[in-house]
Amino acid sequence: MPLPNVGCAKNRAFSRYTLRGYQTCITADMSAQKRILIVDEHGFSRVCSALLAQAGYGTEAMPFTKGLPQTMDANEYGLVVVSYPYGAAFLDEIKKYNLPTIILSDNIDGNLMAILNEFDNSYCMIKPLDYERFRFLVKQVMTGDSSVHGGYGVV
Repeated sequence: MPLPNVGCAKNRAFSRYTLRGYQTCITADMSAQKRILIVDEHGFSRVCSALLAQAGYGTEAMPFTKGLPQTMDANEYGLVVVSYPYGAAFLDEIKKYNLPTIILSDNIDGNLMAILNEFDNSYCMIKPLDYERFRFLVKQVMTGDSSVHGGYGVV
């Protein structure tokens, strides 16, 4: 039996999820909003995608084995989330697009600091993540309200 559609506008894109037997949606005008590219381990990519979809963001999860799309259009993404050191091989490619980037890491070392210094607009968050802080940072970056404009910030 299909669950009732609760408050979803017909002319807007939305994400649906089921919670305790009720189907609801989060509306967002996704036609004007850029997506978030997640380059991380398969398990965390799914968790991250779900968290961000719940907050109204469109996401694309990309496993490490594929590499970045050959025809990647930087205009379709507003943010890249990548895990370090797992996604380190893609960071040089990501820099070419000059997209805001959140790098998730277990610790900070000299190699990571060197990478952060090469980015114009990046953030580093240490795992385990504070998901509320993560969502807040994503919101700031996606709305252009972030405090880092050139360089990097450690959150």
